[in-house]
Amino acid sequence: MFTMFELMLQLPIFQGLSYMQLTEIIEKIPFCFAQYAPGDVIQERGEMCEQVLFVLNGTVQQTTPTFGGKIQIVQDFVGPHTLSFYYLFGVENHTNSELRALTKVGMMHVEKKHFLKMLQNNSIMLVNVMNMLSTHAQKQHVAMEFTSLADSTLRLASWLLAYTDKKATGIKIVADEETWKSLIRLEGADFSRSIAILEGRGCLEMENDTLKLIDRYALRRFVGEKTVPKW
Repeated sequence: MFTMFELMLQLPIFQGLSYMQLTEIIEKIPFCFAQYAPGDVIQERGEMCEQVLFVLNGTVQQTTPTFGGKIQIVQDFVGPHTLSFYYLFGVENHTNSELRALTKVGMMHVEKKHFLKMLQNNSIMLVNVMNMLSTHAQKQHVAMEFTSLADSTLRLASWLLAYTDKKATGIKIVADEETWKSLIRLEGADFSRSIAILEGRGCLEMENDTLKLIDRYALRRFVGEKTVPKW
């Protein structure tokens, strides 16, 4: 059984801190703790993002509508994990996702002003946050570039990598075939062919309008094989 300190030190924002440094932070910063039962809503879509949420234990399901609500991206996150982070800064400060407890969940909350105080007083945490923000920005760049790929299967695989999280489990994307064809610029039987190729590689399964991502690493390997220059 992990202690509270051990769980916190596994969170990306606190990685690299010593036990003593974390103790000093906890003594100065007011953290709030909460328990949620399976099915409880932790955060509703559209809420103002005024705090950072940390999943300490249990599993949280995140549901995010995109492309005008035509696509629903469902991802599960097992603690320890950080949530509601990327809407803390910038022009849009309202969350775009619903968070719901799948199991009994232990959460930790810290208000934005206290979070900023932590960053101002600790260079390790500041670097961790900068790395997280940079990685997120680079993913969005990849998401913009996928439409230029000539291979339709590669476009689909690249989209799935760009819009899902590498730490997520139970990833499902709900969208009808016509939405996929419009999004990935497919015609005729191209969508079915692309799905069959990725199913054959063990990356995903498709059932009705639900695409289940089975092996995200296999999907990354497929994209790598297609994009690495052949000398």
